[in-house]
Amino acid sequence: MKKIISKSFLTTSIILGLTLLSFTGIKEQTIKGWLLAGSKPDSYEIGVVKNKERGTNVAFMKSIDSEINGFGTIMQNFEPGKFLDKKVKLTCYIKSKNIKKWAGMWLRIDGVGKKSLGFDNMQNRPIKGTTDWTKYEIILKVPKEATNIAYGVLTSGTGEVLIDDFKFEIVSDDHKNTGHQGSIRLTKPTNVDFEESF
Repeated sequence: MKKIISKSFLTTSIILGLTLLSFTGIKEQTIKGWLLAGSKPDSYEIGVVKNKERGTNVAFMKSIDSEINGFGTIMQNFEPGKFLDKKVKLTCYIKSKNIKKWAGMWLRIDGVGKKSLGFDNMQNRPIKGTTDWTKYEIILKVPKEATNIAYGVLTSGTGEVLIDDFKFEIVSDDHKNTGHQGSIRLTKPTNVDFEESF
């Protein structure tokens, strides 16, 4: 059973990672600086609402179709700048409602030609169902050859997420990475018996 779960997780992570590298759709901007993208962006909507619990504006992304075979994401891209050759921690607060499949914050480090130099979408620690405000984090190294940093929150299937307070900070190299570091394309067959963990 452990081998089957590991294989499924690795395959899904690679497929989703590759999908995030080349979105099949991007909707027009409705929140300043943010895009709605993913494999099924027309199945979701994003916006900003006042939230009494947080005492501020928060973003939302929610499904508008009853069944969705794909995912949507609220996202941004920016130039690496001061983060080059540094280890970066991304945090934000997320509250979920009726997430049928899973949701997660994600961070992707791109190189020349959109080559993935680092990626984590929280699929190994997914947000499911209905949850209260929780702070999540991702830690990845931004190599000196990085050309773009992309990040956001995704939802696979139906449900709604509220999002607040994204924050990037530089951390020391002794912080453990939370996701994959390096290209999604492997240089040789790896973990073929599915016994290795991350």
